[in-house]
Amino acid sequence: MSTTSSSPRRRPITGWSSRRGLAAALLAVAALAGCRGRGETFLTYFNGDHGVSVRYAASWRTDQAEQDGVWYRYFLAPPPGPDNRAPVSVTLLAGATANSVDDYAQSYLAAHTVSSSRPEDREGVPGKSWVFASSDGKTAYRLLLVSRGGRVAGLYAQGDAVAVEKNTPILDEMWSSFTIERPDQYPVHSWRSFDASLGVPGSWRETRQFSGRGTLLVQFASPPLLLDKRETVNAALSVTLEPVPEGGGLREYYESTRRKLGENYQVTSHQAFRGGYVDVMRTETPVAVSFIKRYYYAEAGRGCSLSFEAREDAFPRASRWADYIASTLRFGNATGGTAAVAPITVTPAASPAAGSAPR
Repeated sequence: MSTTSSSPRRRPITGWSSRRGLAAALLAVAALAGCRGRGETFLTYFNGDHGVSVRYAASWRTDQAEQDGVWYRYFLAPPPGPDNRAPVSVTLLAGATANSVDDYAQSYLAAHTVSSSRPEDREGVPGKSWVFASSDGKTAYRLLLVSRGGRVAGLYAQGDAVAVEKNTPILDEMWSSFTIERPDQYPVHSWRSFDASLGVPGSWRETRQFSGRGTLLVQFASPPLLLDKRETVNAALSVTLEPVPEGGGLREYYESTRRKLGENYQVTSHQAFRGGYVDVMRTETPVAVSFIKRYYYAEAGRGCSLSFEAREDAFPRASRWADYIASTLRFGNATGGTAAVAPITVTPAASPAAGSAPR
C-alpha cells in the first residue's frame, strides 16, 4: 500500500456488516491436511501482494475490498436462515501505518469490554491479540495485529456471541494458522550432492523423492487451495536437479528441457527471473486443463527446474506463492538453516505472467 497515516484508522466495513504418482500423493496429503476436528475441511488462502496466508473453513464464503488504503479479505460463516446474514465474519487485513499495534487497535476496541490480551509473534513479526465484547455481551470479537517496517497485518472477527462460541474451533484454526510469508524464514531443504537448497513453506509437504542416473526429483504438495465437490485441490511442486547436457549453461538447459516436455506444454509466457528463466505453460488432458509455472536455473554444468502445477481454477491461488519459493533457490554450499534471501518486495509486477491464467 502506498498510504501511511498516523491518525487512528476508521473501523472497516466488514463482511459481517456489509500426472499419476503425483496425483496419488496429492490425494493423500489432501486427506491429511484438509480436515481438522468436527469433520470440517480447511483451505489455505495466500496473498502474494501482501505476503500473508491463513487457513479457513471451506464452507465459508470469501470476498474482498479496499478502504482508506487498507486491503481486506472477508471470510463469512454460512447463514443459518433465509436472511443471508453471516452470523460470524473474519477479516484478513493488511496496510501501511505509522502507529503501534496498540494505537492501531483502538478503533476496534473503543467502547468495548476487553476480556484478555496477549503478545503475538508471526515469523519474527511482533504483535498482539485481544478478545473483547460489546457492552451488552451480545456481540463477541477477536483481533490479532502484527506490525513491522511501517506495515500492519492481522485478523478481526466479529459475530453474535452464541455463534462465535459455536465457531470457536474454526476461529482458533484461523488464528493459529495466520502467517506472515517471509521467504527468508522458510524451512530449507538441502541437496548436498548438487550443492543446492530451497526454502519451502512449512505448510507444503514433501510427498516423494527419488533419484537415478545423476538426476534427483523431489515433489511437494501445497495445502488444499480449493474444494471441488468433496475433493480438495492442491498445487504441486516438482524440483528436478540434473546435469546439463554437455556441461552447458542456462540456454542449453532450457532448450533441452523444452524438447523433453514436448508440444503438449504450450508456453504462454517466457521471462527472465532472478538469474534464470520462468515459463508459464498450459497443458490439457481429456479430463482437465492445468497451468504450470516452471523456473529454470543452471550453474557449473548443473541444472535445476522448479515446476509448479495446478488445475486452471487453482493456479491463480498458487502462482505468486511459486515466486516466493523460487526466490529462495541457492546453488553452492547448502548448509541448512534459513534461506539467505531478503523478503520479496510484494508488488503485483513481481509475478511473471500473472494474467496468463484465468482468475
